[in-house]
Amino acid sequence: MLAERANTHWDGAGLPLASLPRLVSKDLGEVHHHMSKMFCPHDLRLEGGLPPIDFRHNHASLQSVSLNATDYGNPYGRVVVKIPPMESLFLVQFSLSGVAEISQEHSTFELRPGHMCVLNPESRVKQSFGEGYKHFTVKLSKEGLESVLAQELGFRPGDLKFSSVPVRLEGAAVAFAQMVRTICDDLDTGVSAFGHSRAVGAVEQALQRLLLAAVPHNHTEQFNAPVSLPAPYYVRRVEEFIHHHASDPITLEEMIAVSGVSARSLHTGFRRFRSTTPMNYLKNCRLVLVHRQLREGAEKGLTVTEVALACGFTHLSKFARDYFERFGERPSVTLKRLGGH
Repeated sequence: MLAERANTHWDGAGLPLASLPRLVSKDLGEVHHHMSKMFCPHDLRLEGGLPPIDFRHNHASLQSVSLNATDYGNPYGRVVVKIPPMESLFLVQFSLSGVAEISQEHSTFELRPGHMCVLNPESRVKQSFGEGYKHFTVKLSKEGLESVLAQELGFRPGDLKFSSVPVRLEGAAVAFAQMVRTICDDLDTGVSAFGHSRAVGAVEQALQRLLLAAVPHNHTEQFNAPVSLPAPYYVRRVEEFIHHHASDPITLEEMIAVSGVSARSLHTGFRRFRSTTPMNYLKNCRLVLVHRQLREGAEKGLTVTEVALACGFTHLSKFARDYFERFGERPSVTLKRLGGH
């Protein structure tokens, strides 16, 4: 029965959450007001001779996560949506049918069925929906996602930012999509247990963890690292300090002061629980920071030297050797490769 429902609700012929309509309207003003209230204030317009719309929005929510199926019902022309920074929300979007052209940060891409993308809170986003476009959006709180990330890492690593390009529905991404689909099909029956007060928190955290595994982000390497033994408070305290100040000229003496324990205890803690030293931990954090920022460097015309210096490296020849050992290629090769995307 579930497979039968899924085939009719998720192939673009209909909309998920069919028994949970939130708004059905042919009035553009009403649609604009409704969607601004449901998500955030934004600009909405029609292009192509003012095509008619036959809008439908189906909606369900768990606790802090909301599930939204939307069809503007435009038979020709385009619907154009301009979204300002949402500040406290991540939006995960799937195309059910048709194509959306999405601009986010420095990239523009087409979102087609079989892919998903994440819209970041700090980004200005422009979306153009072609005729017959239907999409599904999962709305998640920034606070909730970052809290789960902090639980997994054992410290708060700073603002979370996902890759701005689409991800094919495979691996963890398809697991995330299938879980969303299962929840929606169950909620659609009206007798779902996913919203039960004893279960809803675990359900949301499962979705959040799957999303963190499915879509690359600025803390992916740490999130995907093997789970280590719980570290004592002084190791976690120094880790958090390093992640917030990695590009600053941190000294070992500062780390010892932050830890509140002796130099010997700090070294022993890092050796036992992180299999490295505090200074090597700092170096590896800086290398990951450089690797991540080389894309931005390529877009802004920066050199490897400029990126390395901005990330706290001062001995450039040693940096180049360490980078090659860490990533298997020279930083100039990474810069060229990322700049070509």
